[in-house]
Amino acid sequence: MKESNFKKQNYNFIGHKTELDGELKFAGDTIIHSKLKGTIIMQDEGHLIFERTAKFEGTIFCKDMEVFGEIKGTVKAAGTLSIRSSASVSGNIQAGKLVVYPGAVLNVESHTQDDQL
Repeated sequence: MKESNFKKQNYNFIGHKTELDGELKFAGDTIIHSKLKGTIIMQDEGHLIFERTAKFEGTIFCKDMEVFGEIKGTVKAAGTLSIRSSASVSGNIQAGKLVVYPGAVLNVESHTQDDQL
């Protein structure tokens, strides 16, 4: 890969031994393996993925999101929110579309809608 192509890539990867707290803003596809607390704001239509080792407490604003780990708080997804079988989600959910896989643990109040959030 040419260096100029590498510089144009737009993604984020937060490793499993990282702990962050506060207002976090990401652009591009974002994969999280860590413990986060606070507010996550996706600044574009990048895909947000919480892997099995991820734990989050707070509020998330995004378009599309997949959860394999643990989320506590509020999720506002303008697109599709997919909650995988290994996930545990509690709190409030607003999503354009909600997909829940068998085995997922949910304790949520949820709303789906066609309009943008």
